Amino acid sequence: MHKAMQCLDHVHVEAENEVRIGVVVAIAGDGSPRVEYSGNELGPLPARTIIQSARPGDPVLLIFEKGHPTCPIILGIVRDRFETSPVDRLYLDAKEIILQAVHSLSLRCGDSSLTLRRDGKAIVKGSDVVSRASRTNRIKGATVKIN
Repeated sequence: MHKAMQCLDHVHVEAENEVRIGVVVAIAGDGSPRVEYSGNELGPLPARTIIQSARPGDPVLLIFEKGHPTCPIILGIVRDRFETSPVDRLYLDAKEIILQAVHSLSLRCGDSSLTLRRDGKAIVKGSDVVSRASRTNRIKGATVKIN
């Protein structure tokens, strides 16, 4: 069993062998979730998860390790419907983000795009392209063509 997760054997709650809908009530600094569910009288419990992320307030589908009500495992986020429109904002906070593609990788917004190709070619397109540097802005290449 996971070190941070210890089931309370002396506690009996009506949750054994059931699937429950709970809610994420907190996420610790290390990413460990705490959940609450109907019938749980112990308050927020530490949970394990098979999903990569959730937010406090998200309703989640829970099962219980070995049917024990103090050992919830988050299976997924419960929604009324599928998302049909793009999210308003995607925020990633990491020391390093790696996007990798076999043939090409493109970022597009309106009439602008950045495409990185497998053959080493990088293509920047836009109605106006701005390059700024607080120090030196270098253009290097075996051949440099302007216009």
